[in-house]
Amino acid sequence: MIRKGVGLDIGTTQTTICTVEDGILLYEPTVGAVDVDSGETVAAGNDAMKTVEEAPDHYRLCWPLWDPVVKCADILASILRFFFKKALGRTLLRPVVMVSIPCDLTEAQTNAVEDAVLAAGAARVHLLEAPLCAALGVGLDFSSPVGQMLVHIGASRTEAAMIFIGDMVTHVSVNTGGDQFNSAIVRYMREKHRLYVGQRTAEKIKIRIGAISGNIEEKKLDVKGRDLTTKEPRIVTLSSREMLGALREPLTTILDAVVSVVEQTGDDMRADIARGGVVLTGGAVLMGMDQFLADVMGLRTRIAANAQSAVAEGAALALERIGKS
Repeated sequence: MIRKGVGLDIGTTQTTICTVEDGILLYEPTVGAVDVDSGETVAAGNDAMKTVEEAPDHYRLCWPLWDPVVKCADILASILRFFFKKALGRTLLRPVVMVSIPCDLTEAQTNAVEDAVLAAGAARVHLLEAPLCAALGVGLDFSSPVGQMLVHIGASRTEAAMIFIGDMVTHVSVNTGGDQFNSAIVRYMREKHRLYVGQRTAEKIKIRIGAISGNIEEKKLDVKGRDLTTKEPRIVTLSSREMLGALREPLTTILDAVVSVVEQTGDDMRADIARGGVVLTGGAVLMGMDQFLADVMGLRTRIAANAQSAVAEGAALALERIGKS
């Protein structure tokens, strides 16, 4: 019997479990349903959200974000235990797991993540930075002596990295991603349309019409919110062309991170970037973001076909390479 090797991407909002042989086995919210009396985690992912929806007085949702992960390590371990069982079924041999981690985790956070994955049932745990996982997942050649640039945009963090022969030469991490896009839309609706909308509505707007390039087909969306003056419900029609203005602040932060990596890179590797371009990955990549970066920076940019799953797939591939080495 062969011990299963698993790639694990614990995102702020979504967790992905992947194997080389079977592909994506699980993609669910990184959330647990916690009993308000006992503190026990009784369900995880989609099941957790359903549990709380059905009995909100007895259970609460807990999202163990990266920043307070040391405090929420027990809950994270419980969530991952549910996920491993759901993805892998019953198995006599505990899995070996490669975990994607942000570049800027503290030692305490890194140890807490490793401990949580072990407590969830892993036999051994390996850790690899998210940009390297994503690079493997999209098929970048780690043996090639050519600099390659990748930008990974997650729910709460963007990591831009220059990769050379399988290592990060330079990287910049900023606390800006999909969640900050949502918050920017909420602010835009208040300031521009005098309408209050919540985070869920902002997420819907982002997904449906969140294009940030003029070359993307124009879309419109009717959005219902509460008028800030009258407190009454009101509907406004938004267009995708508005999104660039609405998302300007977080986009500028991401652009600054990309520029910073380019500026820190030597002339030879800058020439490599000019020839090879930039690859975008992550679940928070917006429509037209490739064209936006290309227009602003003059660099050929593409969104990976597997942008959302690249990190987990790359983690599984990295684990396979360790096994063969």
